[in-house]
Parts: sequence; structure tokens; C-alpha cells
Amino acid sequence: MNKVRIAAFAALILFPLAGFAADKKSPPPEVKTLLAAQGEKNMLPGGGWFAWKFTGKPKLGTVIVRVELFGKDGKPAKDLEFVGESGMPAMRYHDSGPVKFQLNKKGYYLLPVDVVMAGEWQLVIRVKKAKKEIYAGKVLFSV
Repeated sequence: MNKVRIAAFAALILFPLAGFAADKKSPPPEVKTLLAAQGEKNMLPGGGWFAWKFTGKPKLGTVIVRVELFGKDGKPAKDLEFVGESGMPAMRYHDSGPVKFQLNKKGYYLLPVDVVMAGEWQLVIRVKKAKKEIYAGKVLFSV
């Protein structure tokens, strides 16, 4: 009888915890590569490059990040996907999670970044081709 009670108690305690652990997603790997400064080339594997910039000085509120993509020939391209993640490295409560850049009519990839408090911020830009990540770099900035 005690074995049945112990087994029932264990099932009530351990099974919900096992489900909780299985649902939790692991964070993406840390990106150590720093991106080139605003407007400068970031070379991509296989040729081509991209340049990024803030459309205005980062401040509290929403700041837009703009990425321009160029092919091997130096002409504007639109064949890759950009995903951004923003947050405060010292305070993970404000992390955006992965957000896809949106391609506008002019061929710029745009991402709004919500800066909710002053401090040190990080933006990670991931580049994907056919849903496979081919490049990732980060930008550190202060508000």
C-alpha cells in the first residue's frame, strides 16, 4: 500500500515537472562576432555583403534598423532572410526574441527595435539562406 502511495505521489510531482522541462526552449547560441560599424560592409560566405544602420540615433522608444543586401556583383539583392534579436545583455527580461526583418519596396530590410530603458543594449543580426543560418553578428549600443 505504501508503494502505491509513493508511486502516486511521485507521479503527481515528477510528471508535471518533466513536461515543464520539455517545453522550455534552449536559447540560441551566443554570437561573438561583432558587426562592422554602421554603413560598412559585412562580408557573407559565398560572396556578397550587407550593411546595417540605425535610421536615427538610438533612444528610448522605437528605433528602426535598416539593412541593405548586395550580391557578389555589388548590385542590390533580395534573396536572403534577416532575423534580428534585441535586448539588454545584463537584463534578459527585455529580449525581443527572433523577429524577421521586413523587406520594403525600396529593397531595404527593416526591423523596429523597442528600447524600453536606458543602458547597454545588443542587437544580433542573423542571415539565413533557404532557412539555414549562414551568418550571425552583433552590435552593442548604449542609450
